[in-house]
Parts: sequence; structure tokens; C-alpha cells
Amino acid sequence: MIQRLNYLLAVLILLSLNIYAQINTERYRLDSDSIGFTGFADIDITAITGNTDFQFINLGGRLNYNWGTSYTFLVADGGFGWDDGERIFDQALLHLRHVQKLSNLIQTEVFFQTDFNKKRLLSERELIGAGLRFRILKLDYFKFRLGTSYFFEHEKYDVAVNSYHGNNLFANRLSTYLTFEFEIKDDLKLVMINYLQPQIGKWDDYRIISDNYLAIELSSLVNVNVCFNLRYDSRPPETIKNTDTVTKFGLSFKF
Repeated sequence: MIQRLNYLLAVLILLSLNIYAQINTERYRLDSDSIGFTGFADIDITAITGNTDFQFINLGGRLNYNWGTSYTFLVADGGFGWDDGERIFDQALLHLRHVQKLSNLIQTEVFFQTDFNKKRLLSERELIGAGLRFRILKLDYFKFRLGTSYFFEHEKYDVAVNSYHGNNLFANRLSTYLTFEFEIKDDLKLVMINYLQPQIGKWDDYRIISDNYLAIELSSLVNVNVCFNLRYDSRPPETIKNTDTVTKFGLSFKF
């Protein structure tokens, strides 16, 4: 138990260093050795501060197919709520990724994503990329992963054409992430993921995402999730704040 607490302390220190230093698909990965389909569905009730000041319901999930030495998964995520009695469709995302095992340490990844987020004035976004993922450490109760990739993205914003930020943007970005997974007890797991995504050649244009959640297993099919997410954009549109935080409480159904 003391050894587990030492690992947890090290993870918390690394998290504090990274959170201030970006979609997160790491929490949707599934460890499965069996060939075929697996997946889960989430429902969250969300409280948001920053650019969004109301509550809404978030629905999401993942469908995974394990080929043996590789796997492919599709992540879907969407949120809707009510603002002054008016129902709104606030955000949505689709992410497709294929992961190929090269060795016990290294995996290759290719991915495609499309999403929008009205509260950040993002009306359309598409990206495509590829990279490497390193399984640095795996113990019975602790996992540490490092990933690095390149992606090309196109974004459209709901701002004026002559806006300082611009309304139709193209960028080449690097993405580096660290994943820590700590099994506190058999039915209690803590996962922390931190992304850094700078624009190549414009290094002061970067994003940071910190995605942290505690999963409490109620049964082999149902988890209770408590999540805290932080997103920082060094160059948002003029009327948008740099930092958003999201706190979620919800259920996850595995199949």
C-alpha cells in the first residue's frame, strides 16, 4: 500500500507540473486481449465555468474493434442543454483512430477528427494526423504512457472576416501527451491525461488540455465517473477566455 501511495504522489506532482506548462481520446482506450467488438456509453451532468455558464447533459462513448496486433476505435461525444428555456445543441465530436502494435513498447497511430463547439465560437474543425505511442511502464496497479504526433487542422470560427483572430484557419501542430492510470482499489481507478499542442513555427500559439477522472466500479457493467477537465488556449478569438474548466458527474455503461 505504501508503494502505491508513493506512485500516486509522483503522479500528482507530475500533474501539477503539466497542468500549467490538449480532444482527449486516452480515456476512451480499452485494454482488451479478445478479438472483436467492445465499447461503452457515457452520460454526464455537467457544470461549466469560463466561456459557458450553465448546465447541460453530455452523451458519449466508444466502439472498439480489436484485430489482434492492432485495434480501431470510434469516439462520439455531444452535449446539449437549455439556456433561458431554449434548447441548444452546444457541441459534438467524432474521432476515428487506428493503432498498430510494433513492439511491447511502441505503437503507431493514425487518426481523423471532426468537431464543433458553439461556446468557443468554433463552428467547424477537421484534423488528420499520425504519431507514436510509448507504453513506458505497466504494473498491476499503475500505467504510464507517452504519446507524440503531428496533425494538420482546419478551423472555422463564428467571427468577422476581418477579426484579428481570423475565421478560417489552417495549422500544423504537434501533440504530446502523458497518461497516468492508478488503480487505488479493485473498484476505484484514477486516470490523468495531459496534452500540449503547439503550432509548428508559431510556438506561442498552443493549447493545453488536462483531463482527470475517478472511476468507481459499481458492477462489471456500470461505473460512476467524476471528471475534471481544464482547457487552455493561448490564442482564442477576441471575445473568448483563455481557460475553460468542466466538472462532470456521470455513469458509464460497458458492453
